[in-house]
Amino acid sequence: MAAMRVLGVVLLVCAVLAGAGCQAGWSGSPTGDGPLIVVSAPLAAQPWIGRSVVRGAQLALAQQAVVPGVAKGRLRLEILDNKASPSTAVANARTAVSRKAAALITDGTGALAVSQVTAPASLPVFVVFDGGASFVDPVAHPTIFRLAPANKHMSRRLADYLAARQTRSIAVISDDSSYGREGARQLGVDLAQNGLSVVKRIVLPVAADDVSAQVLSARRAGARALLLWAGAPDIAQVIRAARSAGWQAPIFMSPTGEDPLVRQQLADHPRWLDGATFVSFRITSEMGPAPFERFRTAYEQHFGVDRVGMSAGGRPVLQPPDWAMYSYDAVLLLSAALSITAGVTGAPLLAAVEGASVTGANGDQRGFGPEDREGVSSSDMYFGRFTDMRFAAVTDDVLSTQLPAVAQ
Repeated sequence: MAAMRVLGVVLLVCAVLAGAGCQAGWSGSPTGDGPLIVVSAPLAAQPWIGRSVVRGAQLALAQQAVVPGVAKGRLRLEILDNKASPSTAVANARTAVSRKAAALITDGTGALAVSQVTAPASLPVFVVFDGGASFVDPVAHPTIFRLAPANKHMSRRLADYLAARQTRSIAVISDDSSYGREGARQLGVDLAQNGLSVVKRIVLPVAADDVSAQVLSARRAGARALLLWAGAPDIAQVIRAARSAGWQAPIFMSPTGEDPLVRQQLADHPRWLDGATFVSFRITSEMGPAPFERFRTAYEQHFGVDRVGMSAGGRPVLQPPDWAMYSYDAVLLLSAALSITAGVTGAPLLAAVEGASVTGANGDQRGFGPEDREGVSSSDMYFGRFTDMRFAAVTDDVLSTQLPAVAQ
């Protein structure tokens, strides 16, 4: 019976990853004899985020499994589902420590508590999604490195963008996850600095069943724009509630607005998403689109094309593997640091991560310093806007208009 339960969990994770290299007989145990990387991601609870984290790491290992200069240099990967639960994320961190992993790669679930587990073991942790400010501090949390855009950069750009558009009377709607709370907190600071009035602040339960009352309260408060920082289910619910009521207020979103789940939940009314704008990192670098296209080609050869699950304009809508670049880059950085330490982990590896530098999947340079735990530049943010279920860079923002189109 125990074996059947394990097999059931394995099959569930395989279904969520949808071709991410998982086999029905995969037991979650690493193979090989080289340094171990543990990946902790929300595989079932937040499939797009979980899949991005896992697949980026898997692709990097497929391309660069052997660490130069390390006798037992074949990297190993163990994938754990953190269920979007901070307590489970902490348990996964303890597993990584107990198995003497070289590093932990995570979406950022429970990162503050995770840092308390990893600090005594000097275990480097790469956060590749969450942009919150509470856990990135080289003194208080020395093991945490972020390879993802920080909220402070995205929020600042959003506030400037809204001010330039002379947007007034904003309702800020977030969910009650740490992701939502930290995003809303940073938005409050930046909107106030730009003198933008927030007429309503609303906190939704994660994956709320019905948000029509909250959306109506924002409308009655005089909101003329909606600013959403929440998980994909709540974003989709807010858009549905607003548009079904005939409210056409412009909608601005956190990076989770790009999650295919938003489009899937609005597939019965695709036009409701038209014009909705999200802030995120630019997919291609200043070097041009060629590096990302090479990464995308390798990704799609390895995993297949990511389909959103609908068609528009007579063509299937595709999802570019943008967020997978960060876990991919984390593995490259870790490999470079292991080369510096000749495979030694712990404190020497933690120090080496601070001095390692690599060219990332899209051509940007990735690296950290002793007092720097942010791996994405503040100048790398852009705005994407939806039209007919596909997004493209906006045309009313200088940095965004310079970006080439990404096939979808």
